[in-house]
Amino acid sequence: MEQPHPQSPAVKAPAEKKKKLPARKDLLSHLVLAAPVFLIYHLGLLVSPLAANGADPVTRGMGYLAGLSTLVYLIVMGALICGYVILVRYLSRKKKFNARRFPLVLGEGLLYALVMGPLTNLLLQKVHVLSDAIVRMGPIDRIVASAGAGFYEELIFRLAGISLIVWLIGTKKLKRWIVVAIAVGITSIIFSAVHYIGPGSDSFEIGSFAFRLVLGGMLALIYLLRGFGTAVYAHFLYDVYVMCFLMA
Repeated sequence: MEQPHPQSPAVKAPAEKKKKLPARKDLLSHLVLAAPVFLIYHLGLLVSPLAANGADPVTRGMGYLAGLSTLVYLIVMGALICGYVILVRYLSRKKKFNARRFPLVLGEGLLYALVMGPLTNLLLQKVHVLSDAIVRMGPIDRIVASAGAGFYEELIFRLAGISLIVWLIGTKKLKRWIVVAIAVGITSIIFSAVHYIGPGSDSFEIGSFAFRLVLGGMLALIYLLRGFGTAVYAHFLYDVYVMCFLMA
């Protein structure tokens, strides 16, 4: 019997699968891992409303609920926490998530947090300068602000920003690593620049801008290589370390 030619309609070549970013693998698990930072931040805003993060698109709506009634806000947060616990239990039973990853990602994030600052300073020979608004904060305010920065800045600049830029220029005839490098560069520049915009922001200095630029690049690499959850904890714990210990 004559075999069909490989190019004939009878034989379809398997479609070439588009490679995803390494950071997009197991995204659901990383969102589950990062959710406690989200909850710490939004619960903390009840006692530290001035610690709201500029990259946070949710606070205005949640603040509206708190304006109606603190009880309404707590009910919403309680529902989110209950839903989160139910989701973790469901995913664990379905073997789609392992709760033992929490201490592992926390420890890994802490390791990166302790390395990022000194390494960046070593590269640039500059000291990270925080705004006067942060210096005036109390310890609880600083932890809440760190949680907001850790979750929302990684969500906006790394998870959404890098993915969007890669998607926009991914159709160009460029090698994959060049596309990713462009995305990391653009998002790191924007990440650094937004710290000088809005009330309570820092005065622009090339040294602090470069520091945050390199720091954004490091967080992007953590996101790409280790995932969203690890980047969130690295950013969160780095900010806690700087605000609560170095700036104490």
